[in-house]
Amino acid sequence: MKRISLLLALSFYLFPLARADDLTRILFIGNSYTGQIKKTVTSLIEASLESDSTEIEFIHPGGKTLEFHLQTDTTVQRIKEGSWDLVVLQDQSQTPTIFPKKFEDAAVELDKLIDDSGAQTVFYQTWGRRDGDKMDAERFPDYESMQEALSESYQDAAKRCDAILAPVGDTWAKVREADPKLGTALYKEDGSHPSEKGAYLAACVFYATFFKKPPSDIAYRGGLPDDEAAMILKAIEIPGAQPEARPFPLDRTLTNADGTVLDVQITGRSKTHIYFTARGKSHRYDIKKLSEADQSFVSQLPINQ
Repeated sequence: MKRISLLLALSFYLFPLARADDLTRILFIGNSYTGQIKKTVTSLIEASLESDSTEIEFIHPGGKTLEFHLQTDTTVQRIKEGSWDLVVLQDQSQTPTIFPKKFEDAAVELDKLIDDSGAQTVFYQTWGRRDGDKMDAERFPDYESMQEALSESYQDAAKRCDAILAPVGDTWAKVREADPKLGTALYKEDGSHPSEKGAYLAACVFYATFFKKPPSDIAYRGGLPDDEAAMILKAIEIPGAQPEARPFPLDRTLTNADGTVLDVQITGRSKTHIYFTARGKSHRYDIKKLSEADQSFVSQLPINQ
């Protein structure tokens, strides 16, 4: 084991992190509803098989609309110059219901910029507020009426732009219906922003939307109890067919618990150990000595030893 640890330490200097040829680059544009799921989205993807082949960036000033982003030079330039594969758009939480035309007009113009850049637009469909919209209580006195309007506005925008819809709001509604107590717990105390449980739901929807694979295969659960995570995962719909699992050998940059890294080719795993080759030699390494993210990654691989 000392020999492997030394190899890991030396590799930090000898082998820089490699950029995957099939890298997927994703840009999120929104406000606090985006900012408050950022950590969970990032953690979920880092624990997945797509970790090494995905880069994510977030733009999320609080309370801003898509119209604001359309008129902000730094955001526009980031779309044009970022070489993105996917650009996620999220409007202020009330705008698609109170001002649906304003929302759609800005969405269409941003979609044109995204298309011109060679990327694909993804709409982040948000959720109705827990107790309805108090600022427009006559039209949206409860959650259900606000969610219906949000769902319709985002679906219309996605259809008009020939874009992808990430149905976070619709999935939120399914959980609320199936388990009202958990549905309430998806919110922070303000009845608007996502709690850690709501952020986990959103992250799972995005993973399924981006990669067309079930997030249930990922060990990361966002700190939720097993029963609550299972309820959320049950509500996730997978768009399209699930691709076959990646076979061995599998290239991966591993990090151990001390933070040192090594580019390896994984050849297999047992219940307790991972098998890989590095610098022409074969190694057997205790899975518990890997970083938490890599332990989650390895747990998804089939046992063949």
